Amino acid sequence: MPLHPEVTALIALLGDWQKENGVPARTGQNFPEQRHWGRVQFPLKKTIEERSGVAVEKQSIATRDGERPVRVYRPEGGNALPTLVFVHGGGYAVGGLDDVHHEALRLAVSVPANVVSISYRLAPEHPWPAGIDDGEDLIEAIAKGAISGIQTAKMGFGGISAGAGLAAAVTQRLLAKGRSPISLLFLMSPWLDMTQTLPSTTLYGRGHILERSGLDLFIEAYRGKDGSAEHPEFSPARHPVPSDWPATVMLSAECDPLADDAALFARRLAESDIPHVWRVARGMTHAFHAWVGQIPSASVETDWMDARIRDGLTKGRF
Repeated sequence: MPLHPEVTALIALLGDWQKENGVPARTGQNFPEQRHWGRVQFPLKKTIEERSGVAVEKQSIATRDGERPVRVYRPEGGNALPTLVFVHGGGYAVGGLDDVHHEALRLAVSVPANVVSISYRLAPEHPWPAGIDDGEDLIEAIAKGAISGIQTAKMGFGGISAGAGLAAAVTQRLLAKGRSPISLLFLMSPWLDMTQTLPSTTLYGRGHILERSGLDLFIEAYRGKDGSAEHPEFSPARHPVPSDWPATVMLSAECDPLADDAALFARRLAESDIPHVWRVARGMTHAFHAWVGQIPSASVETDWMDARIRDGLTKGRF
C-alpha cells in the first residue's frame, strides 16, 4: 500500500525544515546533536500540551544508579483507575519525557488511567544494560507504591519504539524472577529485533522517516562492548515467549523498517497462546502517532489502541 497522503505531506515538510535549518543527516550528527535537533524540531509536531482535568506532576524514583525523573498524569477520579507505566522511544540514545508528553496526556484521558511516564539512562554514555536496569528498578518501585495515590493491582506497561523494546526486555526479567506486576503490555511501533535481517528493514529503510542507517547508529551505541543483537533483551521477537507473558496490545505501522518486528513478535505470542491483539496502520510510517498534529488520521489508530488497553485492564479481555 502507498504512503498515506498525510504522511507524504509530513515527509515533504520535514525535508523542507531540514534544508531551511541546515540540519545534517542523522549519520552526520553525534548523539548530543541529535538530541538538540530533536528538541528544536518539536514545535513541528503541533501536539496538545494540556488537557482539562489532568494534573501533571514531576517526581523522581530511586534506582540502583540514583534518582530517575518520572512524570505522573492523574485524571479526575484517578485513585480508582488503572495505572499505565509508559516508556519513551528514541533508539535508546535520544528522546525523553517531553517527547511523549502529549501521548501520556491522551492515554490518561482516553483509557482513562493514571500514567507514569518514566525516563532511563541513554546510550552511548550509558549502553546496555543501563536502560533495562532503570526500567526494571522503576517498574518494581512503582508496583511497591513509590507513587502515592495510584493503584497497582491492574497495571499496564508499554512504550514506543525502543521504549516498547525496553518494556518487553524488562518484562522478561520480571517473569524470570517470578513476580511480575504487569497485567497488560502495550507496544507501539515496537523495536523488537536488532539483527536488521527482517525484510521490512530493507523495504522501508530509506525515505520513510526512520532510516536503516539511523538504526545502525543506535544499535552500535546501545550494545556497547558486551551486547549482541541476538540477545533476548535486544531482540525479544527472536526468542520464545514464556507461557506467563502478559496479555499484549500492539499497534504497528505498515511502511516502517520495524514493521516485521511486530509481525514476528505476534507469531511468538500466538505460539505460546498469549492473549493479544495487533493492528497494522496502513500507509503509516514509524511512530506516526507521535505526529498526530500533522497526521490527523493517526487518531483513528490511537483510539483503537486506547480502547484495547481499556478493555484489557478493566474487562480482562479485548
